[in-house]
Amino acid sequence: MAVTALIADMPARWGPDPVSLPPMTSIYLNGKFTAQRTTGVQRVAEHLIRELDNNLGSPSVAWILLCPIGAKVPALRRIQVRYVGIPGLPLHLWEQLILPLAALRGLLVNLAGAAPFFAREQVCMLHDAAVFDQPQAYTRGFGLWYRFLFRHLARSARSLLTVSTFSRQRLIVRLGVASSRVGVIPNGGDHLDAVTPDDTVIAEHGLSGKAFLLAVGSANRNKNLGALVEAYRRLDSDPTRRLVIAGGSDKGVFAHSVVGDPDDVIRVGPVNDAQLKSLYRHAVALVFPSLYEGFGLPPLESMACGCPVAAARAAAIPEICGDAALYFDPHSIDAITDAMRRLLADAPLRERLRVAGRARAATSRWADSAEALRAELRRQARGAMR
Repeated sequence: MAVTALIADMPARWGPDPVSLPPMTSIYLNGKFTAQRTTGVQRVAEHLIRELDNNLGSPSVAWILLCPIGAKVPALRRIQVRYVGIPGLPLHLWEQLILPLAALRGLLVNLAGAAPFFAREQVCMLHDAAVFDQPQAYTRGFGLWYRFLFRHLARSARSLLTVSTFSRQRLIVRLGVASSRVGVIPNGGDHLDAVTPDDTVIAEHGLSGKAFLLAVGSANRNKNLGALVEAYRRLDSDPTRRLVIAGGSDKGVFAHSVVGDPDDVIRVGPVNDAQLKSLYRHAVALVFPSLYEGFGLPPLESMACGCPVAAARAAAIPEICGDAALYFDPHSIDAITDAMRRLLADAPLRERLRVAGRARAATSRWADSAEALRAELRRQARGAMR
């Protein structure tokens, strides 16, 4: 049924006809993320769309979230949801073939990194330039495809968006685009505010009564978790202390890296928001040793939850954390160990970081991010319909 509806809505030729366009402008949102496991970029897309839904503004613009059949879509009141495609179609093919056809009569907005190669009118959020700056962190096939796609989007998209000044500068250099074509829509940090923590994650992993340091990140080499574990090994032995690592892995994306963990390192795997909030609330501190981040959402989440942060002085991380983190050199295992030792031993330092972190996180709201995005999309939609 969705395929029939899609074909019936297609114009007679590839690309919109400015003469026959309907009077209402349509902004189509790429909903591929609704059918994926939630990681950083999917989280950004979901929260931006939720906030857009709270205030769409002008009734002359139709907002439509295009989703694969069977996707789990967040509850929306104002944004229309449209399922298109063929049941069971691989998500990559859905995005490259079905999505651009479904969005022919308006402006397509891609918020989770990837975008269709053949879409004619689109705005693309590229979260970072890591596939260029850190190619060793990705599988060969993934890196080749994304470098090729990003270069094409730099030439063909109406505009590019990213999430930090650091990422904007790196994309301008790597893609050779004019600075005027790359806008910044920073992430928010308040999405866990209304979440009730699920403390069962503490008991399930034997963390009750334990002082633990927390790390949040995928198995991407850029997350530098191997160095973190080695730095933790160098701390004095303490049977009441743990290092907890939360996050998943995708062998189709990230180059494999094997880490042998000591017994007091606990990998809890992927966690939902309620479990994550519980970990932030119970942890002594978050340690974020990443070598490369286009933004760095975990430190901001941690600060919002009142958890002190020690973080790498690298990439976009200082831009996001400001003066609310204890910084270390992520290339120095001794420096990471020293930062962990200080956080474990110095209660006044933890309290200072906790207070500074809450103040820092309070300035990063998804509503503000969505308002900046909404203004940019209205401007681009008007240009696309000329």
